[in-house]
Amino acid sequence: MTVQFVNPLPSYPTWRQIGDCMKDEAKKLGVELTESGPTGQALDATAMIKQVRQATANKKDAIITFPSSTGFTQVLKQAQDAGVVTGTIYGPGGKEFGADYNIAPDFSVIGEKLVNAVSALPGKHVLGLVAAADTGLGKSWMDGVEAAAAKTDNVTIAGAVYTGDDAAKALPQVNGLLTAHPDVTEIVTHMGTVTPGATAAIKSHGRVGKTFLLAGGHDNGGSKAVEEGTANLILLQDVCTLGKQLLDGVVNIKQGKPAPEVPIKLKVVGKDQLDGLLREGWV
Repeated sequence: MTVQFVNPLPSYPTWRQIGDCMKDEAKKLGVELTESGPTGQALDATAMIKQVRQATANKKDAIITFPSSTGFTQVLKQAQDAGVVTGTIYGPGGKEFGADYNIAPDFSVIGEKLVNAVSALPGKHVLGLVAAADTGLGKSWMDGVEAAAAKTDNVTIAGAVYTGDDAAKALPQVNGLLTAHPDVTEIVTHMGTVTPGATAAIKSHGRVGKTFLLAGGHDNGGSKAVEEGTANLILLQDVCTLGKQLLDGVVNIKQGKPAPEVPIKLKVVGKDQLDGLLREGWV
């Protein structure tokens, strides 16, 4: 069996780990796994879609990818029509989106978890949101944040900015957010690519100890931000197991077996729990 993993950010540590864990699982299963992805440091949906199309033309048995935009629906459905099993990670899931198998937390649930973690901290909190976009998964996440904040008595939302999951855009966007809303107490995001820019913006605005990032994972300086105090909370998940289970799922479907529902384990923790979870393989 041949499987193509179109990795959105092959050089980004979390996505690199997912790819490496898939390779380990492929060896265990006797599956031929190949990987491709954009060569730059920013997510390139157009390049990824081209690679999905190429994998379909190459008659791969299965294709796995992160559907970062609505444009993936059509190309994944085309793959299905060609007899390819499609697996998505962090996608909306469902045949209507071109996915035979999807592993993902509900992005609105992620938003809810983040808000609840902030709300549990003492005092009043004003959130500045950083999303990939105001459509797709970014919108789902923001919907979850807004719904959860409305249920609290100590969390409000000041505004939102968008980066397209491009690390280079995080600093100017967060700078703009803090300039427009100097009362922001937490910068909340669903993307690890935001961390360096957000922490730099907090420092340049003289907001250390007043405004905190809720870091999106260990990589890209997330753990460092918690240690130095520019982040007060961090979202962690077990991505290695996730990658292995996704590969298992598409292989099962190709073999006519049922693919199990897989819950995604997520935790929002502070400095006191961080080291222990990192040792257990959470990122």
